[in-house]
Amino acid sequence: MNCAEPITVPLPSVSFWVRWVTPVLVIARLTIKEATRRWAFVGGLLLGAGMMALLAYVFANVKRHGEFLPAEVQGSLVVHFGLVITRFFSAVMATALACGAIATELERGTLTLVVTKPIRRWQIVVGKWLGFAVVLTLNQLLWLAVIEWGAWNRLGTWHWGVWKAGLIGLLYPLLFVSLNLLLSVHLPWIFVALISLVFMGIGWSETAMRNIGTLANLPRLLTLSQIAGYLMPTGRIARWMVVQSDVLDIVPRLSGPPGVEMPQPTVGDLLYVVAYILIGLLLACWLFGRKEVAS
Repeated sequence: MNCAEPITVPLPSVSFWVRWVTPVLVIARLTIKEATRRWAFVGGLLLGAGMMALLAYVFANVKRHGEFLPAEVQGSLVVHFGLVITRFFSAVMATALACGAIATELERGTLTLVVTKPIRRWQIVVGKWLGFAVVLTLNQLLWLAVIEWGAWNRLGTWHWGVWKAGLIGLLYPLLFVSLNLLLSVHLPWIFVALISLVFMGIGWSETAMRNIGTLANLPRLLTLSQIAGYLMPTGRIARWMVVQSDVLDIVPRLSGPPGVEMPQPTVGDLLYVVAYILIGLLLACWLFGRKEVAS
């Protein structure tokens, strides 16, 4: 044996899971723990469930020409408007939970200790996104169960359209989580919340502008409707939910006012929404990685 030959000591290798995945899961767990303690989560959860239960009661007692609506119509109305409520409350809750996720927490010092540790910035952002996604998904599943109960109470059988539409509707809160995380990298929570509400209005205005533009024959308004659909593609999710909820066969008018045909949803719509969510998340990771943080 040559004494001059260096002796190499193998260093312990860190697995891919420990290096890249574990920090994300730790941040996600902390985010879930923090989110479920906040009043916005508990209040929104109970308020949304209460609104849907009230909706089922209201449609069970609606009369037309002195007679109660048919059970099939009642069930379809409960499903349709219940899903509308889930879209609204899921967007509000996503904004309430994620609007101060980064910049505001850095100002308060809650993220400073995490940032200074040997953990990558993108892992913090992805972990927070994953944590919010889990909380909002569980929350929405509970709301869907309430809608299913309301439909079953009217129909006496399961309405599987609730779950088909609801699974697509899970994209709704994820859309707003990505948007709020992106904005919260540099903006305080109040500005993030206001901008998120503006984007919510842009998304909801797509359908209104399309209906008015079609009925009044206003090409420019139709063009604005298309632009709004690209800026905030919530209408693409809503159209998929309407079709998958299986209510149009019973109440065709739920697709829109007379004289206006709802655009048929396509796979491209869902792909655009998924790309929108991923690009927002990636931009948030990139911007946070370049942000100067005082230790």
